Amino acid sequence: MTDKLNDTQRYLEQHHGGDGSKAAAKTVSTHERNHDTDFWAFWRTHVPNSENLHIADLGCGPALFLKQLAHQHPNYRLTGIEIAPYMLASIEEKPENLEIRVADLNAPGNNIFPHQSLDACLANMLIHELFQPVMLFRALRHWLKPGGILILTDMIRQPLDTFLQHKFPDTDFARAELEAPEMNDCFRDYFEHNRYSAEDISSLLSLCGFEILELQLLRQGRAARIAARNP
Repeated sequence: MTDKLNDTQRYLEQHHGGDGSKAAAKTVSTHERNHDTDFWAFWRTHVPNSENLHIADLGCGPALFLKQLAHQHPNYRLTGIEIAPYMLASIEEKPENLEIRVADLNAPGNNIFPHQSLDACLANMLIHELFQPVMLFRALRHWLKPGGILILTDMIRQPLDTFLQHKFPDTDFARAELEAPEMNDCFRDYFEHNRYSAEDISSLLSLCGFEILELQLLRQGRAARIAARNP
């Protein structure tokens, strides 16, 4: 494995709190919340209604979303991209129409998928984990067919005080006993999960040539869901 892949793996493990198995378990436990009825309604509104699609999930984690699609659409061709070993280790009972590939999406190049080979793609809670998303957005323009759809969900920038209140509910910051390591981790978490506003992500997609179809704010403005089309 290349040094760049190793560097990204180390960064992601730190980003996930230094405990990969715990991060994988959390991904499993929050899957239903992140793929609820509203998500599926959004997905079906924008993704073509066909039984012969090639769908990719970027940063697929344990591949639970792709397994759901495999059950619903056995004729789909499904590809998951993942780099974290603890996420890859949690993928079990892979359906025959699902392939998992290891790649660093910070610098994906164009060769992960053939030119204009994808009908639709999901990027769920991925963008904030990248060093920058521009190279991925450019690669997606190459991978997606004309009219192909990107569904993107991610954390977005929020005021620091509301983030702290969410992390430490009912805490009096003027009087409560606080530990420096805990606050250090909290502020690192804030800056890693609040890199972009919804408008930032939408504008970056537009700058890279995508057409924005819909933008929804989620979780009281702490996350956003975007549908974008490759013209």
